[in-house]
Amino acid sequence: MKKTILTLLIVVSPFVAKSIDTTKVFNRNAIYSVSGALTELDNWNAGGENSSNVSFLLRENWINKGVNFTTVHLLEGNYGLSRQAGTVTKNADRLEFTTTLTGSPKATEWNLSSQFNARTQLAPGYAKGDTSGMPISTFGAPIYAQFSFGLGNNSSEYWQMFLSPLAGKSTTVLDADLREKAAFGLDTGSTWRLEAGAKITLNYTQQIDDAFSVTAKSDIFFNYLGPVLATDFMLDIIALYNIKDIFSVNAHIQVIRDIDQIDAWQSRSVLGVGLAYTIK
Repeated sequence: MKKTILTLLIVVSPFVAKSIDTTKVFNRNAIYSVSGALTELDNWNAGGENSSNVSFLLRENWINKGVNFTTVHLLEGNYGLSRQAGTVTKNADRLEFTTTLTGSPKATEWNLSSQFNARTQLAPGYAKGDTSGMPISTFGAPIYAQFSFGLGNNSSEYWQMFLSPLAGKSTTVLDADLREKAAFGLDTGSTWRLEAGAKITLNYTQQIDDAFSVTAKSDIFFNYLGPVLATDFMLDIIALYNIKDIFSVNAHIQVIRDIDQIDAWQSRSVLGVGLAYTIK
């Protein structure tokens, strides 16, 4: 009787730049990673099923501190697949870009600021246990865009803060079937929805020592015409620990609250051990 268990964890996380140096005009922080796990069982008495998963992550952060303005660009993406009992499903899919323009600190650390954010996904997504083949989301369905004007603070070495009492959020659904199902808070048959409210964005980046770095981002959006409990919330934390330069431990945690998607808190966590390359 043959018994085989194979478990593989691989992480490749190149291009992790050092935390922000306030003496520099231009700073870049970047993370690219791929992690995977594979479990193969053959006549395994303890039970379980063959399974595998793979997760891709990218995060590019550019900060340009000019005489009059500070510009922060943030490109984020992650994609994950799982296979269990012969079925392959998507467990993560996000492509997001944010630009924030803030007056450079002079008389005060808080200056007028504006922000643009766009977020979508790359591939169709299906409900848990779905056998109909009808996606509940796909590329361009939805597309979220936010336009905000308020105050920003880039004076901290590790934090960038943005507060906006004048924020607009648009939701666009390009898929006709999903529009007819009134997906993502749209009216039946509608392509587009606009909300007006307030927004808070916090970014955190720190190279704690030569081996350990943490990046985080949180977004909060409150619709002035909606209930407080319908406030959108998103938190994204990435921690990376380098071991002897070429090996790393990588943790990625996501928390989402958006009742237009599902009336519940969503969470996802990924932990990997593998290889890393760091730029400082």
